[in-house]
Amino acid sequence: MRLLTWAALSIILLSAATCPIIAVANADDSIELKNSDYSFVDAHGMKNVVGIVNNHGTRPLSVTMALNVTDGSGHASTLYENLYGSVIHPTKGAPFKFQLAEGVVPAGKPYVASAKQVDVPFYDTLLLNYTNMAVGEGRVLTGTMKNTGSTELRNVFIYASVHDENLTDIDSVRSNVVPVLKPGEEATFTASPDPSVKAKVYYYSCAGVDFDAPVSTLPTGDGSFIPYDFTAIAKVGSLRYDNATDSIAFDITHYNPKGGPASIKIPQMTQNQTVAVIMDGKPYDSATVKADGKTVYVDFFVPPGNHSVQIQGVRNAPEFPFAALALAAFVAAAIAAARLNKAAFKIS
Repeated sequence: MRLLTWAALSIILLSAATCPIIAVANADDSIELKNSDYSFVDAHGMKNVVGIVNNHGTRPLSVTMALNVTDGSGHASTLYENLYGSVIHPTKGAPFKFQLAEGVVPAGKPYVASAKQVDVPFYDTLLLNYTNMAVGEGRVLTGTMKNTGSTELRNVFIYASVHDENLTDIDSVRSNVVPVLKPGEEATFTASPDPSVKAKVYYYSCAGVDFDAPVSTLPTGDGSFIPYDFTAIAKVGSLRYDNATDSIAFDITHYNPKGGPASIKIPQMTQNQTVAVIMDGKPYDSATVKADGKTVYVDFFVPPGNHSVQIQGVRNAPEFPFAALALAAFVAAAIAAARLNKAAFKIS
């Protein structure tokens, strides 16, 4: 059976170095804004205002920035911009940039307009290889990106904050877009500063990656796919389907130092599907598994630290022989009983 459509979680991947933290931006002390109102006028006559937002809380955030402005006639308004990273995970940061039309001037510094908590994992499946120092006459950020996961990525780009030798934020940049990055594939990226600040560029920070949210499916190696919905405030690595154990397998570290919940939904393939959670090589009895005939719901607590997890039986092939034998014995006994009673056996 080839599974291609099923309600799935949109995955946002962000991989960024922690950025310098200077001052609290709002009442929520999990968000901090670098205290910089640096601006420059680009070659098109537009004034650019740049900065960085950091997340030092325990939950991923989707942040919108705001900047109050006035135009040449004195009319006041507010501009809104998203960060260059769609989601900033704990200990991560992302830059932003406002571009003001000619005659429009700031009426204060940028501030956080909204910060929405989003319970999406940080999928650690894209490897960046670059140097922070500006390179060549163009003073660019350049390097390679490699997809170490099992899902095809689309419209991938790198973002970063640009600094001069005095550590001042002088620009925010995006790289060229890589339309498709297949599992195991490597691509080169380059991000260039605005020509008006190029001579001042010294190094880059907050380098991270963003891309179109892919459909949450894992290839099984036989032309089929396992769709899933994964919710956790955690870092997740090595996510894959393991055919030998019929498992969705991954490594996980919860952002909360005390640990926290995680949940996975998969389609229910058979009425008597046997799904189990294995953590660090042992059955995890505190996990709960429920099914409603269409979907299997798996909920479990992630203890503090790093852990290896398997969600076994996603295609109804139990790993342990005794489980398979028990299921076969149950079915055989039921069929025998049905024949004795001259009634057809049917799983309801």
